[in-house]
Order: sequence, then C-alpha cells, then structure tokens
Amino acid sequence: MTEAKATLKVPDDFVSLLTDVRLLKSDGNNPNRMTLRMHEELWQSLLKHGWVYPILTDQNLCFIDGEQRAQVCLAHGEYFVPVLRLNVSDVERRMGRQRFNKLKGKHSRDLDREEYLRVAKAGEREALERMLNAVGERLPGGMIEDNGGGISVPELYEVVIECKDEADQKAKFERFRAEGERVRILTL
Repeated sequence: MTEAKATLKVPDDFVSLLTDVRLLKSDGNNPNRMTLRMHEELWQSLLKHGWVYPILTDQNLCFIDGEQRAQVCLAHGEYFVPVLRLNVSDVERRMGRQRFNKLKGKHSRDLDREEYLRVAKAGEREALERMLNAVGERLPGGMIEDNGGGISVPELYEVVIECKDEADQKAKFERFRAEGERVRILTL
C-alpha cells in the first residue's frame, strides 16, 4: 500500500490502479442517488474494509461504477482511489452503469431474517440498525428479546402497490397512513 497516496486500505493488486479522484468525470446523468446517511455508511464501510473493488470508468475517466464512492472520498479528503479504466463506448459505459445499479437480485425475507439474527447475536445489532436506517429500512417489526434472552425477528408481510405517477403514490401513501397502516415509499 502506498501510504503517501491513500489512507484507506488498498489491496496490493489495486496499488497500480491508484488515480487522483479529482480527475474522474461525471456525465451528470447517474440515476443512482444516496442520502447523507447512506454516504456516511458507505464511508464507514470504506474505513473498515478499504477498497474491496475498484471504481470503474471508461478510458476518458468518466464513471461507469463508483461515482458515489468517489464523492464520499472527496468529501473526506481521500484523493487517491483505485480506478479500473475500461475500453468501452459511451453506450457500453451507460449500459454498464445501468447493470451495476439495477442487477442486484432480490432478497429472501426468510434469509434476511436469519442474517439479521446472526448479526445481532454476534453483538452488532446497533451497526445493523444503523445500516438499515441509512437505506430507509427497519428491522422487520423491530427485533425483540424472547423470554430466554435470545433475539428473534417477528414475521413481516408486505404489499407493493403500483402507482401511475408520483402524485398517485403520495395520495395512496397518505390514505394508508391515515388509516393507521405502517407504510413507506418505495420507488423502483
């Protein structure tokens, strides 16, 4: 690792990829948005784990993947990040961005619940709750202690309602909330 260039952990295989983050370019069209809390969680992850995978750009240093990581690094004065430059056309770059933003799979609630229990039992309940809060989620039904002092996650069932536009979404949200339902906005 090159201490003079990066303060975050950089795997040896990524050292040759270190690039000044201030040279990277955004086309201003990245559809991925993160809240300030998400940015802070991302920074905490970078501090803890370092660079797990590099930022991807085209040959002109325009982002394919990693624009949020670059913004977080700039905000924290981290100027050298691993960047893998790919020889792709503008359309391929945009398609790559879409793939990285969208192809994430679908979570199984049962497996999520089991994972939450493992993390909580390992003493990291607060970190789990902080991470989930950053992405606008909560532990299903809240985690509760059972009589034996163990941790359990109650069942949670959800309904997704498609709306014709943002105004329709807001109206339905307000209606269900007024009826006492626990609701949250989900925009896909």
